Amino acid sequence: MARIDVPDGRGLERERLLMMQPDVAIGMGAFAQAVYEKTSLPPRLREIARLRVAVANGCPVCLNTRSPKAEAEGLDEAGVQEVIACSIGTVPAIDGLTERERLAGEFADRFATDHHSIDDSLMREIKAQFTAVEIIELAALCAMTVGNGRFMTVLGIEADDDGFYLLPEGD
Repeated sequence: MARIDVPDGRGLERERLLMMQPDVAIGMGAFAQAVYEKTSLPPRLREIARLRVAVANGCPVCLNTRSPKAEAEGLDEAGVQEVIACSIGTVPAIDGLTERERLAGEFADRFATDHHSIDDSLMREIKAQFTAVEIIELAALCAMTVGNGRFMTVLGIEADDDGFYLLPEGD
């Protein structure tokens, strides 16, 4: 249950909460649309980074969200659970990740827990695997998911249905 009064009504609690301030909801939606629909990063890689931030934030809504596009790229529920289950900083231990996915997971872990630890050494590795535009997109994804996840967690928004939420990914 939310830590502030949310009007009763139809829809999920998080949706009703956001509609209490539509301008904020519109801004958050526009950021999400840019990160999920206007990006060159593959959905599977994005989902690995997003899930790592969700773990760091401990956000029930984020942990209950899934990407159908990442699933179509081979990140099934067992893979999602493996990404969620590993401890912060141990993404390299997951079998089957590409070097780019491993680096995205490490970048997301550090971004969410100690952004000052993203040092020149990690950035050299990132720059060897990602274009400058992709690095901007990865950092924006991490920034959005850190912020949204903490927003939901601080306000006490829980996963309030029986299924998974789907990311706002375009076709």
